[in-house]
Amino acid sequence: MTKQQRSAGRPSATVLTEEKILKAAFRVAGSRGPAQFTMTALAAALGVRTSALYHHYANRDAVIRGMRARIGRLTDLAPLQDADAVEALFGWGVSYRKALLTAPGAIVLLATLPIDADRESFVQYEAVTDRLLAAGWPSARTLDTIVALESFIIGSALDALAPGDNMSPGALADEFPRYAESERLRAAAGDDPAAATFRIGLRALITGLAAWAVPPADIRPPAVTPSL
Repeated sequence: MTKQQRSAGRPSATVLTEEKILKAAFRVAGSRGPAQFTMTALAAALGVRTSALYHHYANRDAVIRGMRARIGRLTDLAPLQDADAVEALFGWGVSYRKALLTAPGAIVLLATLPIDADRESFVQYEAVTDRLLAAGWPSARTLDTIVALESFIIGSALDALAPGDNMSPGALADEFPRYAESERLRAAAGDDPAAATFRIGLRALITGLAAWAVPPADIRPPAVTPSL
């Protein structure tokens, strides 16, 4: 018998890598809700048996950690070195939103599950905490600040997924003329109203949080006159 020669070309079986799995994970997350994001669904998207995934990731949570790590690595922490605390936090926030928008379909999944062992997330949170402390934030108020900022950034990233005219009153414009004029002016101001609104809101939020956490030294509460 003659030995059957191996056919030329690529093997028919899918060669899995962590990179390929993560790319598929972001696609699956974009087409399914958090509850439907399973190892079985991910394996089906890759055309492999579910067991093949476990050679690379121990479980679903490990895949999600990998996805979060990808977003974390895309977020630039360099702006936190800015001497001005408002500009430092603003630059970080802009970069964070940009990173989230590289995987828009996965935002809800990544934002609604515990971060527990996600090291990349804590690298980012530690860097922001350090910058807040350096700017004079009391330690007891740093986490509230981070949560407030992150909530706004994530919400703004989700807002960017909406159609450009999602705030338009449409046929109801004559019934609500003042609002309709405001919407028209906003739409005419630029090609990306959501990004402009995000920047306005982020700066205002940071400024307000700074005033709440680190009030100016010359501001004192009014003296209370004792009643006679």
